[in-house]
Amino acid sequence: MSSPEANVETAKAGIEAFNRRDMDAMLELSSSDFEYDWTRSRGLYAGVYRGTEGFLEFTQEQWDVFEEFHIEAHEFMPCGDRHVVVTTTVRATGRGGVPVSAASTNLYEFAEDGKVVRITLFQERDEAVAAASE
Repeated sequence: MSSPEANVETAKAGIEAFNRRDMDAMLELSSSDFEYDWTRSRGLYAGVYRGTEGFLEFTQEQWDVFEEFHIEAHEFMPCGDRHVVVTTTVRATGRGGVPVSAASTNLYEFAEDGKVVRITLFQERDEAVAAASE
């Protein structure tokens, strides 16, 4: 069984891998039935992305739209043995050179083996913390 500390390290490693555009490293941290719930997005591509193919689709769309895309994590808050709440700011530059940024919170959910099974986007930290408690 994974520990809260190990889950925080896995979440950090996933963000670092995304910022490096290292898809292999991200997939190594995730379960094969991984789900990325982006339904609360106020921007493009709102939806749920399931499995390796879904996550590859979502990630490639982000990398195709933005010349630069960097996730800056501010807080990693373990919530029990299976969840970590991560507050972030995304800083990106669109293909036209237009800079954008957005603050959000992601709720990471882990399987017993320490693999990420779901990441859910929330606009507010309190919503993510409440969802971790359900």
